[in-house]
Amino acid sequence: MTNPNLAFGSTPVHVTEDTQVKAGKGILRNVILNGLTTAGDLTIYDSLTEAGTVIAVLHLDVTTSISVQPINFPYNTKFATGCYAGFDGNLVADLTFMID
Repeated sequence: MTNPNLAFGSTPVHVTEDTQVKAGKGILRNVILNGLTTAGDLTIYDSLTEAGTVIAVLHLDVTTSISVQPINFPYNTKFATGCYAGFDGNLVADLTFMID
């Protein structure tokens, strides 16, 4: 039987601008788009800054945000240095990164 006193699941990190999501090794489980005001690109790096190894680039536009439900982008990928979210000059979005 699972111990209910132990932590369960990934850690959610709320992101609305260029952000170091996590320093050090980890696993990017999911990126959830909660809302989008202005279209643009989100680049996710294995880095502590907006440079280095690119994990993914999400082009988020009006057609992405038509749904009123959050949109889940599953990754389940490891990063070694850290996880950094880089917003381009146009993107205005509300995201949740699920990190282990």
